[in-house]
Amino acid sequence: MTKRIVVLASTTLIILSAYAAAAPGETGYQDYQRSDRYEELFRIVYHKDDISIHVTDSNREITTQFARKSVTIKNGVVSADGVPIFDKDGLILEGVRRNLEEVIDVGILDEGEYFAISFLTIPGESSRVTRLKKGNRISFDQPIVIEEDEFVRGLALSVIGDIEVYGEVNKDVLSLFGNVYVGPAAVARGDLATLTGRIDAARDATVYGEMYTHDERRVERRHRFRRRVDRFDMTGALEYNRVDGLLLGLGGEFEDPDSLLPQIWMDGAYAFASERWRFDFGLEQTILRTPALAVGGEYYRHLVSEDDWLLSDCENTAFALLAGEDYKDYYEAEGGWAYARFRPVNTTLLQVGYSYEETKWLAAHHNLWHLFDGDKRFCDNYATVDSSYRTALISEIDSTTNAYLSIDLDWDNGDPDDRFGRSSWRLESSLEYAHPDLSSDFDYRRYTLALTRFQEVHRRSMLILRGMYGGSDGYLPIYKRFFLGGLGTLRGYDHKEYMGTRFWMANAEYRTRFPATDIAASIIWDMGQIANETSLGDDIELKHSLGIALSFGSDFRISLAKRLDSSDDDDPKIYVRLAQVF
Repeated sequence: MTKRIVVLASTTLIILSAYAAAAPGETGYQDYQRSDRYEELFRIVYHKDDISIHVTDSNREITTQFARKSVTIKNGVVSADGVPIFDKDGLILEGVRRNLEEVIDVGILDEGEYFAISFLTIPGESSRVTRLKKGNRISFDQPIVIEEDEFVRGLALSVIGDIEVYGEVNKDVLSLFGNVYVGPAAVARGDLATLTGRIDAARDATVYGEMYTHDERRVERRHRFRRRVDRFDMTGALEYNRVDGLLLGLGGEFEDPDSLLPQIWMDGAYAFASERWRFDFGLEQTILRTPALAVGGEYYRHLVSEDDWLLSDCENTAFALLAGEDYKDYYEAEGGWAYARFRPVNTTLLQVGYSYEETKWLAAHHNLWHLFDGDKRFCDNYATVDSSYRTALISEIDSTTNAYLSIDLDWDNGDPDDRFGRSSWRLESSLEYAHPDLSSDFDYRRYTLALTRFQEVHRRSMLILRGMYGGSDGYLPIYKRFFLGGLGTLRGYDHKEYMGTRFWMANAEYRTRFPATDIAASIIWDMGQIANETSLGDDIELKHSLGIALSFGSDFRISLAKRLDSSDDDDPKIYVRLAQVF
């Protein structure tokens, strides 16, 4: 790592003690002696998604530590766990202030598992400080743009504003809680760093230093070819279900994150029970970086399920292998799609596409192996559909072509990795339009809308409210219809007990976490209506259920729910989940 000689000796001594306070139990780091020229204003240490800030005031060390996910920005104030840490003037820590206007330089120390950023000044030399500061570009919330013909002699630093470099910066480029972009032909002679944002460097950019982010501490500037296993949703590219049985496959993906070269992927897998090959070949081309715009296309033969919104393939595979329970229904689709994907801001995604698929019916294999209760048989594919519909379903899937336009709009201002960490909103909407003019055998409009509110009541309790609506016009193929009941919907009812062409549903959960544990208890209420080829109205029965749940971390949850109608089959239903719910 290339560091400037003028600050290397003093900065290294300053930061050697950084991690002692950031990682409890770690010792062995040397105390430092301040340089005659440079003095540390404050220090920030990033370690495994935790951030610590250190300030020395009147010979005492003040330290605060918090999770990256707890950082919020509101009304020009950066807070962690609800406590302000930065405002327009600079750092705030237990009543001690460190002003941005005092910063002359920074030093970054890379220690493998963590990196530390030390913010430096020269005390008692106001004229020299003023002179040195003229070479820097420092801002709290305003974006910093270095144009093509600009040369910044010092560093570029912003607390929450984005930084874009098209010219040359002689020292480090840091946006603590914003994004950093280095354009084609730009030059950054120091390091690039951000704590919560992202770093995007064009292929033709020149970066002499390192890149430090929460996603990837050091970004290697080279092309990459790696195995692609995320589509299969399990390490080792493995799936297991009642139609394909065991599915094993490998894939490859070419991606150069530092350039505008297209992303190319290839996946192949073999299904041993259905004796079918699964594959897809795709390409995606980035058109714009900011705002993000990409176009792509894919040709595939997949085993498709419209139940992916209920649970992932990974979770369903675990249920099938362990207990002989497959909660999804399937059909085979071979064809392709082309799409455009636009992300104007980090919280919003708009996707428009055209799909063309030839479908095929595949029956379930009843006697597949599973670990427990070996005499239990897997159910038929689409077993919950009434026999009068099921015959038509098989014929419909096995002899038709479906082609449709789709529009998906998602908005999410929460953290998908820590959904219950703070209050947030999530909006998901989709529209499908199929018509013979699009080379489809069907003529329909299918639309869904789901809005979820995660409302923090206090630091241990959260109220989760979700409302969903789905509807259609024209003739909706049976495999595109909606199902309610059981897992992820009306939890006191049998799984996929009801089928329809339109529905609405509301779910409410009050979740409380026990102190000093990852265990949480919940009270759950579900309600909804569903109608098949008729309108929703007062003559449609309102279905609702009441339940309780116990969650252990984010990967295990057990719930008990009971339907509240007068059905003969009103025994409480028990469900186990291996992923976050909602």
